[in-house]
Amino acid sequence: MARFIAIRTLTYLILAFVATSFAYLLAASLMNPEAVLYPPIATNPVPAETAQQYLNVRNVNPDTPLFERYATWLGGLIRGDMGLTTGTDRQLLEVTDVILSRVPISLQLVVIGTVIGTVAGVALGMWAAVNRNGIGDRLSTLLAFVVLSLPTPVIILTVQQTNEFIGNRSGFKLPAINRVNPLLTEGTWAYTEYQLLALIMPTIVLALAGAASYSRYMKVTTLDVLGSDYLRTARAKGLTRSQAMRRHGLRMALIPMGQYFAFAVGAAFTGSLFVELMFNWEGVGRYAISSIALADVNGTAGVVLYTAALTLLSATFADILQAALDPRIR
Repeated sequence: MARFIAIRTLTYLILAFVATSFAYLLAASLMNPEAVLYPPIATNPVPAETAQQYLNVRNVNPDTPLFERYATWLGGLIRGDMGLTTGTDRQLLEVTDVILSRVPISLQLVVIGTVIGTVAGVALGMWAAVNRNGIGDRLSTLLAFVVLSLPTPVIILTVQQTNEFIGNRSGFKLPAINRVNPLLTEGTWAYTEYQLLALIMPTIVLALAGAASYSRYMKVTTLDVLGSDYLRTARAKGLTRSQAMRRHGLRMALIPMGQYFAFAVGAAFTGSLFVELMFNWEGVGRYAISSIALADVNGTAGVVLYTAALTLLSATFADILQAALDPRIR
């Protein structure tokens, strides 16, 4: 088991390194941070020497060969330094510090939304398969396809409008934007309560997408298990379909779901880009969008590294789960 996990982890580390390096090279070769820092139409143009100094300090000077910049960035990455941010803000901000300050905010959404979506999707998919062609199965299938067909911004707007509709009639409304209320004192119960309430709508959005996707996949795997010989034998011994599925089929149906979990976490982070933007959460997703918009080479590479690390952890957990469910995988 330990050898299996070690090999998988090493493989994922190599893939994360390749993905992050490719992202840096792509961003460094295509982005033009100098045009953002010093636009040609500026009314007060900056002296060329000053501009060169800013670009050199940030290791984004296009006059420096690409692979020389990459070597400098890689040397810093080994020491835990992902470079300095670029953009219209000319402060010398460390990308590492910026991302680390935003990681807890994003993880709240990704982890909670993924867990709720996974559990709900697995339960709904298994129930739909056991009750195939019933009203519940048809209704869950319809709702899942509706959610999967809608872009994430549309789902967000729907949830926000639903909250507005309920609030206008009941008098109770969940916070629509911002994770914190600047009018409340930090450390008080009112401050904590506001944060908990503000977490509900973004979590619902991510959980809906995860549950819809997982339910379809879980239904397919459950139907395969329901047609297996060992489950028919269990039913021949007097168990109902639901009892046979819970006692013997659930474990086998979950095995293919393990690997899908790693991709679901990546999808949740992608969804959180829109969630953080439209709910005004200062997480990694919002920073990713601003980094691309401001041609922040180091920030973009840092976000890719964060995403790769998140996928690495989820893929490792998925491998452990699969190995625990099916010893043959080890």
